[in-house]
Amino acid sequence: MNGEPGGLAVFFCAAYSLQGQKPLMSTQTYQEISDLIRSGDTESAISKLHAWLANNPDDEIAQSMLGSALMRSGQSDEALDVFTRSAEAHPDSYAALGDLAFAQMRAALPHDAISHFSAAVKLNANFYQGHAFLSKLLYETGDIDNAVRSFANSNACDPHASDFVKIQNAMSASRFAEAEKIARTLLSKQPGYPKAAYSLAHLATTVGAFEEAADILRRSIELYPCDVNLRAALVKSYEETGHYKLALKESEAIADLDPAAFAPWLMIGRVHGHCGNYEESLNAFDQALDRISGNDHEVGNIELLRGHVLKILGRYDDGIDAYRRSIELVENSGAGWWGLADMKTFRFTDDDLEVMKHVATAKDSKIEQRTQAAFALGKAMEDAGNYEQSFFWYAKANDLRTGVKFDPTVHTNGMDELIRSFPAELLARCSTDSPIGPTPIFITGLPRSGSTLVEQILASHSQIEGTMELIDLPNVVRLMTIAGGKRKESYPSSVAGFSPAELIAFGQAYIDSTAIHRTGKPYFIDKLPTNFDKIGLIHMIMPNAIIVDARRHPMDCGFSCYKQHFAGGHHFSYKLEDIGTYYNNYLRLMDHWNTVLPGKVLTVQYEEMVANTEQTVRGLLVHCGVPFEAECLRFFENKRPVRTASSEQVRQPIYKKGVQYWKHFEAELAPLGAALGPETLARFADL
Repeated sequence: MNGEPGGLAVFFCAAYSLQGQKPLMSTQTYQEISDLIRSGDTESAISKLHAWLANNPDDEIAQSMLGSALMRSGQSDEALDVFTRSAEAHPDSYAALGDLAFAQMRAALPHDAISHFSAAVKLNANFYQGHAFLSKLLYETGDIDNAVRSFANSNACDPHASDFVKIQNAMSASRFAEAEKIARTLLSKQPGYPKAAYSLAHLATTVGAFEEAADILRRSIELYPCDVNLRAALVKSYEETGHYKLALKESEAIADLDPAAFAPWLMIGRVHGHCGNYEESLNAFDQALDRISGNDHEVGNIELLRGHVLKILGRYDDGIDAYRRSIELVENSGAGWWGLADMKTFRFTDDDLEVMKHVATAKDSKIEQRTQAAFALGKAMEDAGNYEQSFFWYAKANDLRTGVKFDPTVHTNGMDELIRSFPAELLARCSTDSPIGPTPIFITGLPRSGSTLVEQILASHSQIEGTMELIDLPNVVRLMTIAGGKRKESYPSSVAGFSPAELIAFGQAYIDSTAIHRTGKPYFIDKLPTNFDKIGLIHMIMPNAIIVDARRHPMDCGFSCYKQHFAGGHHFSYKLEDIGTYYNNYLRLMDHWNTVLPGKVLTVQYEEMVANTEQTVRGLLVHCGVPFEAECLRFFENKRPVRTASSEQVRQPIYKKGVQYWKHFEAELAPLGAALGPETLARFADL
C-alpha cells in the first residue's frame, strides 16, 4: 500500500484492477480524482465519486477510490461499508478484498482483516502488500509461525527488488547521496519497506547517528515485524548507544521468530554480557548449543564464547574444558589457545606448545588465529622462564596484527587539542549542581596499569558498586559531538559553548544510561581506562564525580600492553615505539589535569600499592569519601565477575612479581625505553 499508513487505502483497484479489466471511467478522470484525494480535497473527490457511482454502481475502481477518500476524511465507518459492499460485489477481486482488509485493520478488526487478506493472497499469490500486512497482523495476534511464512511470501514477490539493487550498487560505489535518495523514494512509495529502511539505517550508522538509525528501523519493524535483518540491525544500534535492555528485548524477539535457530541465542548471550548478566549469558550460549547439530566449527566457536564467560565467572576448570573443546573442534584455532593463556595462571604442556607452533606458523591459518596462537606461545615461554623465545613470539604476534591505525602524530595533536580546550578558567565555570543519582567513581589510566586491582578493592566495599568498562561516557561524547556539530563546532573545543545546565544534562544522561549496571548503592565504578582523556569533561558534567588514575611504571605497563592480545582498540600497543609515544602523551595530559584541577584526581601507583597495600587502600577510600572496611584488603575473596585480562590475578592476594618484571626483557625493550626518553624514566626511578 502506498501513502501514509493509516491514511489512505491506496487504491488497490486503481493500482491493480486496471491491468485486468476495462475501466468504466477514463484513466484521466480516475487520475484527477486520485490527485484530489492525495492533495487533501477529499470533499470534492467524494462528491464526484458519489455522482458517478449513482449511475455506475459496479465500478470497482471508483468504489475503491471512494472508500479511500472516506478514510482520508476520517469517515472510517462509511469507508468500511463501501469496501464491504465492493468485496461482496466482487468476491473474486483480490484488490477489493485487500481494500476491505486494510480498512478492517485500521478499524482494529484484526481477525476480519486476516481473513480477507488471506483470501486476497489466495487469489493473487504476487499480492506483495497483502502478504506484508497479513504477516504484520498474524504477528500481532500471536501466530508467529504463519506470520513468518507470510513475510517470506512477501519477499518472494517483492516488486521493489530491482530498486534495492540500485541502492546496493550506489553504496558499493560510495555514491551515498544517490543511495539515500533512492531509499527515501522507495519508502515514500512503500512505507516501511525493509530493504530501504535497512539501507538508510546503515548510512546513518556510518556517521555515528545511531539514534536516527534506530528510529528508522523501529518505524519499519512496526510494519514488518518478522524481518530479522531489521531487528538485528536495531540490536546493534541499541548496543552502540548502551541501550542494552532494549537490545535484549529485540534479540529475544528474533529468537521467537525462529525458535529452532541457534544464532539468535548467540546475540542474546552477547547482549547479556554487555549488561554484566554473565550467568544469563552462559545460559544463552548453552541454548545455542542445544539448537545446533552437525557443525563442529560453530560448536567450537560457541565453546570459545562459553570459555570467556566461565573465566569471567571464576569457574576456572569449566573454562579450561570449554577452551579445550573449542580447540578440538575448530581447525587451527588460535583463539582457544589465547583464551587459556589469558587466564594468566594456566600452564601449557609440551604437546600444547607443538600444536600452538603449528597454528602460529601455518600459512593456511587465518592471520587472526595465527596472531592469537603466537601471543599464547609468548605467554607459555614466559612462564617457562625462556624470555628470549617469549619475546620472539610476542614480537611475531604483534607484527602479524593487521588493520592497525595508530598514528603517533595524530595522537599527539589530539592531546594538544585537549589541553587547549580545557584551560583552568573554563573548568572553573562548571556548575555547582550535580546530576541526580549515585556518585560515579572513574578509574582511568592505561591498560595493564593495575586498574582492575583498584576496581576490585573498591568493589569490595559495601557502599560501592563494581560494574565494568562502560561505554556510556564515550557515548555522551558522541552526543555532544552531534549537538556541537549543529553549531558548526567540533569536540572538544565545542564544550565551551554549552551552558552549565546543558552540561549537567549530559551528566544526567550518563547517570541514567548506566542504571542498568547498578543495584542501588551510593557509589558505582566506571573502569574504562581510556577515560583519562575525558577528565576535564567529567568535571564539567558531573562535578561530584570521583576520579582515580591507576598508574604503573612505564616499562612494566608498556611491556604488559605489548604482550596482551586486546580484542579491540588499543592500536598503540602493537609497536614498542608507539607505546612510548602513547604513554608520554598520557603522562602529559595527566600533568595538565593535575595542574588545572588540583586535588581532583588521585594517582594510585601500582608499585606503591604492592609495597604498602593497607596505607594505599586507606588513602584510596579517603579520596572516595567512604569509611575504611577490612574487606577491601581481602579483595581476592570477592567472587564478583571480572571481565578484564586480570580476572584471575585479582582473585589472588597482592604479589610483587609484577614489579620491575620488564628487566627480564631489558635488551628487547630498548626501543620502548628510547621512545619514553630519559625524562619520563627519571620520574619513576625510585619505584
